[in-house]
Amino acid sequence: MSGATGLVGRALCAHLAAGGVPFRVLSRNPARARRLAPGGLSYHQWQPIERGRPWVSVVEGSRAVVHLASPLAAAARWTPEHKQMLYDNCIVGTQGLVSAVAQATSPPEVFVSASTVGYYRPHDRDPDPADEAGPPGQDFLSSLAADWEAAAAHAADFGVRQVSLRSGLVLSRRGALRRLRWAARAGLGGPVPPGPQPQSWIHLADELGLLLLAVDDPRVGGPLNCVAPQPVSSAEFMSVLRKQLKVPFGLPSPSAILPGALAATSGRAAVPSRALALGYHFKHPDLEDALSHS
Repeated sequence: MSGATGLVGRALCAHLAAGGVPFRVLSRNPARARRLAPGGLSYHQWQPIERGRPWVSVVEGSRAVVHLASPLAAAARWTPEHKQMLYDNCIVGTQGLVSAVAQATSPPEVFVSASTVGYYRPHDRDPDPADEAGPPGQDFLSSLAADWEAAAAHAADFGVRQVSLRSGLVLSRRGALRRLRWAARAGLGGPVPPGPQPQSWIHLADELGLLLLAVDDPRVGGPLNCVAPQPVSSAEFMSVLRKQLKVPFGLPSPSAILPGALAATSGRAAVPSRALALGYHFKHPDLEDALSHS
């Protein structure tokens, strides 16, 4: 597993450790990963721009490779330098792990990789919610996600089932929601500018549930939308959040204080068609309920 110290990675590690499932961790800081995501068999140094040879022994004989390392949640201006960093981490890092899978004599059954609903066209270009068959947009984020998924899809060339998790904003007590709550309490809990755009979201319990579905169910392949069944607008999202915090009003938040995760999930409406078709039952399909349990 990569990305073990992230929001979803830590939840997955805790789930596996509680169930006695052995796992290994690839991390840029193995000591930190051992502290934040305990229970692994071993913790290995990982750099996204390296190729697969150093990691062949880690993926050898594993049942699944779960690649969750993603820099999209970090808040930063999308300068040319930052865009290059995103490309190196998302695409080159994925290519390295796929290379390790290709070199393994006993490859995993499934390769699950992070992605984002930012793959889809922005709402102002396509107002209808997108299912997994929806086309990509033409902006930088969409192109990044498309290249990211294309890199992961090469795992299928080596007989490995491959799944890309197109995730919305993941709701948890940690992560982006904590900063949004801080903004709301500070009187900046208005809609994220411009306001009418959709905000795809999912509760952490359902993100983990869909990730486990991707690992365990052989029917799952290709993209899987990890979003709640009903997307809301940014204005509605922040209104429900303010209501729970008992904050009567909110000015629009300056972009500088917003979590980077919003840039990757806001403005794209998506629906979890494949998850629903496979019979997945969402634990928190309602936004108000999801926020109250986050």
